[in-house]
Amino acid sequence: MSAMQQISTNTLNTNVQKDLNFTWSTQAILFCAIIIACIGLNVDSAPVVIGAMLISPLMAPIVGIGYGLGNSNPKLL
Repeated sequence: MSAMQQISTNTLNTNVQKDLNFTWSTQAILFCAIIIACIGLNVDSAPVVIGAMLISPLMAPIVGIGYGLGNSNPKLL
């Protein structure tokens, strides 16, 4: 059994903040996901809406909100 690695709080803060950059490519992927979700809603197709959720880049903001709430960091919120 291997020992668990621990990382410093500063390293974790840096990694979470680095992933929250809102670049042009992130905006383009989010726009495509929005269009696909709108089409799925208009044709009443749950699989298309789920597909739009799968390609949307929303995991980093969710992690940032959770980490900000857990550490009482208003900058991340």
